[in-house]
Amino acid sequence: MNNVITLKTWHLTVYIALTAIFYFLQNIIVDALKDSYTFYYSVFKIYLFHFLVTFIILSFIYLVSKKAPKYIGYTFMGFILFKMAAAVIFLIPLIKMQGVSKIPDFISFFIPYFLFLLFEILVTLQLVKHSDA
Repeated sequence: MNNVITLKTWHLTVYIALTAIFYFLQNIIVDALKDSYTFYYSVFKIYLFHFLVTFIILSFIYLVSKKAPKYIGYTFMGFILFKMAAAVIFLIPLIKMQGVSKIPDFISFFIPYFLFLLFEILVTLQLVKHSDA
């Protein structure tokens, strides 16, 4: 139990730090490109979306790791489907736009998508290893 609390604290610290670092890096890049491209979504909205969705996913994964550790993997897979659906819903206004290049917006959205997904995978793997021990 104490190890799970230590893991949660460590993961939360790393999660917030990485979010801040990647947010500022992407913000600098988007600011440099804003003369060439018009972005539909601000970097803040994109990172707020990813931060909240990942926070919800990890909260449920931690809950499952305490109550039913055998089902951590299934929970992760289910929430990845949730994340994909949420991403599509978030991107619907951009998808419906016509006459503009959507590629910069999709790149701006999916780079953090995969970075947050990688973090979720690494946290889930640690919890699975911890539950097996």
